[in-house]
Amino acid sequence: MYQGLIRLLELYTNLFTMFRWNNRPTLLRTNEAENAFISAQFSLLLSLIAREHGEEINEDRLFKRILFKELPKCIISDISVDTKVLIKELDPEKWDAVFDATVSEVAPLLPENHREDFMNEMKAAKDDSIEGKIISIGDLLSATLEADIHSRFFPEYYEEALGSLKKRLSRFDDFQPYRILKESLWIKDYQEALVVLLRAVRWNRLKRNVETTVAGHSFYVAVIAYLLALMENEVGNNVNSLEVVKKALLHDIPESLTGDIITPTKRKVKGFEEVISRVEEKMVSERLLVHMPESIALELKQRMLDPFGGTEGKLVRAADLTAAVVECLMEIKTGNAQLAFRSAISNMLDTLSESEFENVRYLSDSLRWGLEWVGR
Repeated sequence: MYQGLIRLLELYTNLFTMFRWNNRPTLLRTNEAENAFISAQFSLLLSLIAREHGEEINEDRLFKRILFKELPKCIISDISVDTKVLIKELDPEKWDAVFDATVSEVAPLLPENHREDFMNEMKAAKDDSIEGKIISIGDLLSATLEADIHSRFFPEYYEEALGSLKKRLSRFDDFQPYRILKESLWIKDYQEALVVLLRAVRWNRLKRNVETTVAGHSFYVAVIAYLLALMENEVGNNVNSLEVVKKALLHDIPESLTGDIITPTKRKVKGFEEVISRVEEKMVSERLLVHMPESIALELKQRMLDPFGGTEGKLVRAADLTAAVVECLMEIKTGNAQLAFRSAISNMLDTLSESEFENVRYLSDSLRWGLEWVGR
């Protein structure tokens, strides 16, 4: 079971090395993991707005789609948006056949008890349901944000793409949550925070072979956390898998304001960690959430500032460490000989091996075996 999970997580790491807009010059390179994170943020906001205005949202369906709609990309690779749109226009049946075949290819890696459900949600990710509309808008807004950034330096290469994206978004002008979101004054502050996380490189004191940003890392943490939550529930633990995903997606948002203050620094002096927590609370409240409707701000704030609290938070922390272990393994496997990665991975695996969650302990043992194999 754990080897299957590791193969699935390894497949997801393709998102870190698949870069977008490869057929155009770019101001900054964004990969599919980062794009998935931005799309997930927009989808989360849209779902909160929809619920605020009395819409019925199936959150279980929505978050499955957010997490698993990216998996086929790991096989299909980086077909550009323009090419994909044209393929669908010229022969939609062929595209559907290719996509269905890809879903079938990744299916054996999915948890057996959830395999059919996850496959169905991948295939229906952007249907006409309210969840499908939210997913579609989230993806389009993420692509638009990227294209807008690139267009500031290469306008001639992005004018057509931006026009196409805006046209596709206009189909949702009658969808109330989207209309409210795009007319909100606070969305600009939130988008600026997301852009910071797109450029916040992790492990930036060390030379990296496969760079990961806070944005891409956060999406990967959400995938791991959700899968761990399902496994824990199967052995009788009562874990809210949706809460786990929300906390995972939001756990590093404060870093867009404070920067990445590593844990050893926070704990360097007694009481300093508490000061950092107060700083985060003040900055998040006064800079990021200040103009939001109070109910939405509260939903986001508690998960941003206390992502590792409670049972669900402890599982998110385990997923956070697991993601970091995989990042270290990627460096080692690609020939990065810096001892810091082996030291970090050893320390993190020691921590995971003491987890209160049985599945986390077993997963850490499997990852440790992987480290030993790489070292041969």
